[in-house]
Amino acid sequence: MTEEPHYYRPDRKIRFIMSFGILGVLAAVVFIIFLALPFDQFVTAIILLGIYMCPGFGKESIIPAMLGGGHILEALENIGIYIELSIPLNGFPLWIILLGIVAIDMTLAIIISYNFDLLLRVPLLGKVLGLFTDKMTVLLDKKPWIKGLASAGLFLFMFIPFMGSSAIDTSIIGRIISMHPKILLPIVFFGSVLATLVMAVGVNVVINLWMANPFLALAAIAGAIIIGVVIWKLWRKYITPRFAKKEN
Repeated sequence: MTEEPHYYRPDRKIRFIMSFGILGVLAAVVFIIFLALPFDQFVTAIILLGIYMCPGFGKESIIPAMLGGGHILEALENIGIYIELSIPLNGFPLWIILLGIVAIDMTLAIIISYNFDLLLRVPLLGKVLGLFTDKMTVLLDKKPWIKGLASAGLFLFMFIPFMGSSAIDTSIIGRIISMHPKILLPIVFFGSVLATLVMAVGVNVVINLWMANPFLALAAIAGAIIIGVVIWKLWRKYITPRFAKKEN
């Protein structure tokens, strides 16, 4: 793996302050959640937030689980299926979900942004990050608008729930295009906050519709999918080709 020679490389003091500082913030967030929830619900919340960091999971799966999981567990119990998870019937408070997800996103973004060259030297982790980097390089070739729109493109990538668009991917793309952490980290922060809020509002609407009439909820989901597909088709037809021409 060839490293970009112009990418920002901080000195040890900056690495230390940023890395251990954000880990301290993450620990403080965990402690706040511990104080705010009963212990069994705290354990469930931490498990779900931990799963959020695993490949294949993202806001589109964890936020519905944390907001609507109580109703799902109740429905399963009504048919005799019991799962040992403690989730409030109406889900975890939105502020806990927002605080937890944004803290995780920022922790991952800061550690990667300030220590990527060091992390690549860790035997197993380095290989995993190398695979992520190769994946993001291919993605940039397929979606040149991300690089073409620079900060705005990276924000859209972080904000819109693409499959696999996470703080890790966004931070690695930032490295590939030599974006300074001072620019990258606000992108990750605001993208994480807005994506979480929009996803949470959407999930709440679907849950409320489902409680009133399941067919309304299914219609809302279908409508959202159709709108998303139409926007994506228009984007690919009118916007993407412009950046493809610039790459040639």
